[in-house]
Amino acid sequence: MSRIVGFGESWLGSSRSNNIPIYCLGALAGYTVYCLVADQWIASRRSLTIKRRQRLREHAAESPESDHTAAIEDAAADANMKNAATVQYASLEIGGRFVNPFVGWRDKTLLDFVWWLATRRSGNGLSTDALELERNLPLVKPHFELLDAMSEARHPRRQRQPESCAEGSEYASYPLVADLNKDCAVTATWIGQSTCFVQLEGLNILTDPIFKRRTVFSWLGPERLRPAPCQLTDLPHPDIVLVSHNHFDHLDVDVVRALGNTVTWYVPLGLRSWFARFGVHAVVEMDWWQETEHTVGGKSFMIAATPTQHWSGRNGFDSNCSLWCSFLVKGATLSVFHCGDTGYCPTFSEVGRRYGPITLAILPIGSYEPRWYMCHQHINPEDAVLIHRDLGARNSIGVHWGTFMMSDEHYMAPPRDLQQACSKHGLADTEFIAPALGKTHLYEVK
Repeated sequence: MSRIVGFGESWLGSSRSNNIPIYCLGALAGYTVYCLVADQWIASRRSLTIKRRQRLREHAAESPESDHTAAIEDAAADANMKNAATVQYASLEIGGRFVNPFVGWRDKTLLDFVWWLATRRSGNGLSTDALELERNLPLVKPHFELLDAMSEARHPRRQRQPESCAEGSEYASYPLVADLNKDCAVTATWIGQSTCFVQLEGLNILTDPIFKRRTVFSWLGPERLRPAPCQLTDLPHPDIVLVSHNHFDHLDVDVVRALGNTVTWYVPLGLRSWFARFGVHAVVEMDWWQETEHTVGGKSFMIAATPTQHWSGRNGFDSNCSLWCSFLVKGATLSVFHCGDTGYCPTFSEVGRRYGPITLAILPIGSYEPRWYMCHQHINPEDAVLIHRDLGARNSIGVHWGTFMMSDEHYMAPPRDLQQACSKHGLADTEFIAPALGKTHLYEVK
């Protein structure tokens, strides 16, 4: 036996340089096996947790005054929740990774990804005719005069050219700015993807910011179909930024550097350390169902982080190390819901029950084909209409389309499918719209 061991050591010593590829292959195989085992362990723990939460909720529904109420309170103690529904849909972390606590979720495998790439349709119907693209995806100048007027005096007024403030034909039907009661109005300006500039009772909100031409670097990642209708510096200064998750098309590092600590960043659990790398510390991490108060200009706003069905990661090594979420911002009388990315899941009814009716919901309607691959992580327009109804939203705008093509549907399918879904479910034409890029929409609540 000792002779065999000695021979092995001698062979390794003499052949090390010649067997580097073998060592690398062995290391890769070992890491693959480790990942497979870890994934199976996480999947097993996830399944057990989901079943336990379902049982707790069922028992609570059957016997509200029974001993199971104590069990629910124990299960929710860490999250400071005492509601059976929020316990069932609390965030879930296993083995240092966040996972979806929803029965309908299915993790994608490498084989799924490869099969999707191999069977993808190409082109998305994009025309090489630039004029056709401009007709289908027109850029509208935001109503800067309205945006400036809706901002509180704490923000310095931007010096604009007269034509930048003039009301064009897009805004001819809007009321005079001087006649507006900002405490009874919400504005929403879609910049592209899930980036919106929203104003609520004097609070300036920026959502999932990205203004760059490509998602990752100036030379890497999907390219915008149309330029951004305005730049960050053109808008009134935000008070808060809501970041639903850390994917490149929802979180632009250039915006993080530009705004820095001049705003308050509301982000899901696990993202504060990423911001700290850039010297940004005005960051509030939030768990699902957590509520906090933001005070600005003497006014208080409630901000709640609510569940979505998605995932996170900016590279192959940080997958699901941070959470993903949606946000509800509520003022004295008005409220805005920012969804981010999600598959359809049952939590939105609970959000609507707790916080509805919602003045304006910002919901994704793109990146949904093929459904077998996308349905768990991205809703389609009909799902968005269902969420609109679940939330009890008075109005909704459809975003996350017409900007970066990262799925297989025709680039103009989202607004077309949204119109059909609204007609199918009896929504009025103006209740849920797919906005034009850059157009400022005004919602007045009497």
